[in-house]
Parts: sequence; C-alpha cells; structure tokens
Amino acid sequence: MNMDNLDQDVIRFFEPFFEKSPTGFEFSHRYLSGKEKEVWTNNVCVKEVASGIWKACNHFAPSVTDLFIASACLDILCFTHFFPHYVDNLLSVAFASIGYLPCKEYIRELIYEFPNAKIHLIAENSLIGKIFDCKVALWSRSIDSKFRMSKELIEIEFGSQSLVLPIEKFSLNYFEVISGKRFAIRTHKPVKGFLNFSHLFTAL
Repeated sequence: MNMDNLDQDVIRFFEPFFEKSPTGFEFSHRYLSGKEKEVWTNNVCVKEVASGIWKACNHFAPSVTDLFIASACLDILCFTHFFPHYVDNLLSVAFASIGYLPCKEYIRELIYEFPNAKIHLIAENSLIGKIFDCKVALWSRSIDSKFRMSKELIEIEFGSQSLVLPIEKFSLNYFEVISGKRFAIRTHKPVKGFLNFSHLFTAL
C-alpha cells in the first residue's frame, strides 16, 4: 500500500502538520541551526531527517497524557494507521519526530512542553531502534550515554555506571531489569519480520 491508503482519520488528524506537494507529504523539522524536511512519496520515504524536531498536537500541551516519539514522521503515520484510536480527538495525545540522530535538547524540550505525558517510543525493531529507545529513556532522566558494540556484546556507559550486555537480549526492558532503573516508558514495535511500521504498512 502507499500513502493514499492511509486511514482517513489519520490523514485528518495530521493534515495541519504536513504539506502536500507534487512529490508527496512534506514534514518540516526544526533543528538547532535551521529547518529540514522529511518527504514521503507514494512508495517510499525519499528524504529522511538526521536530526530535527517535528510535533503534532491538537490539545493544550499540559493536558496531554500520552506523547509518542519516533525517528520519522512516516513511522508515526503508519503506526496510527494500525492503531487509529490514538488519533481520536477526544484523547489528549501528542506526536513528535526527532530524526534518526536525535539529541537530548529535543527530549528536554518535549518533556518541558508536555510535563504530564507518558512517553511512548516508536522505533525500529533492530539494534539501532533499541539503542534509540535506551538513549531517549536515559535522556528523559537527564542522563547521557554511550554505546559500543564488540562482537556479540554491547557496552553501555550511562552517568557514572557501565554495563556489558549480550546484543541478542538487549532491549530497553532488559536494560531496566539489569540496571535496576525504571523509566515508565512504553515501546511499540511492529510484528516480527518487519523492521518498522512503515515497512509493515507498505507490505499490506
């Protein structure tokens, strides 16, 4: 399927937050020194954003109860296609894309803007996506981190601590269990066999 097959409730919810062009949907991201656009054509995301912030919210920010964060707008729209109840305007929700190379300033901005929201993460079902989950979770507690891979292990430095975990078991949940930290963050992954929600959508 392509973007023309998106659930119409999804289109209506996000329409104020993107531009339609002859090439497709364009999502303007603000970044530290300018602006960048993510572009989705009928078949593929032809332009991704490395680092920037895009937001979609129809409610008074302090009243937002759930904040969904992803690395790409494309994945947000495809995720809500499968879970359209999240774009019910009776719910007080917000969505944000922060690029595939995010920075802690964007997380701080989102937490400040939506102080009462539970964080949900929409990231790839891959090692990169799991690192995204952990980095954002740690940033939500103002903790910087570094990740290093060596063969079948991943080393995580966070604050004054460090852990070495097997890559095959690594996830935000496993990191919480081993480190003893609890972030109260929910992660959303597509069914097994699909890298992300946009791949799942286009496979239908």
